[in-house]
Amino acid sequence: MKNRPKKKKQSTMYAAISVGVIIVALSIFFVYSSDQAKERGKAFGKAVEFVQDDLRKLTHSFDSKVSMFKKGDISKGEFLEFAEKHEREMEKIIFRYNDLQIPQPFVPAIELFKLSAETQLESDKYMIEWVRTGDDTAHIRSDSLLQQSFEYEMAALSKFKLAQGQTNP
Repeated sequence: MKNRPKKKKQSTMYAAISVGVIIVALSIFFVYSSDQAKERGKAFGKAVEFVQDDLRKLTHSFDSKVSMFKKGDISKGEFLEFAEKHEREMEKIIFRYNDLQIPQPFVPAIELFKLSAETQLESDKYMIEWVRTGDDTAHIRSDSLLQQSFEYEMAALSKFKLAQGQTNP
């Protein structure tokens, strides 16, 4: 009869140790998962930053060439040759949005960033058309699309900041 209480005591001790091990393991898992999520978030943020920086540099370069053309510093042929490369580079940058590993709260912001870039490219194509043909309606359409692209960009920035607030309580 004396063996029974000892067995019961050992079973209780093993159960308590098991529960303790499970609690420690779960704690480690949740801390690790949290750290991994933070790292993925940082990587996503950097990837978006790189895409946006490349886009900014490319659009600045295009604007500079348009300005040079308007001043007569480069010929129509030189501009159109540059414009072909510009369109290909813009398409590559736009495609990079598809390769992002986007956390769910950021999906609407990234869709707007991509829409802004697509609208920017459309604006650039109308500007190229204006250079090619001299058609002022193409220039006006380009300016209108540029404004629309800017509005998408501002909305994207707003949604991005909002999503950051949701993920960093």
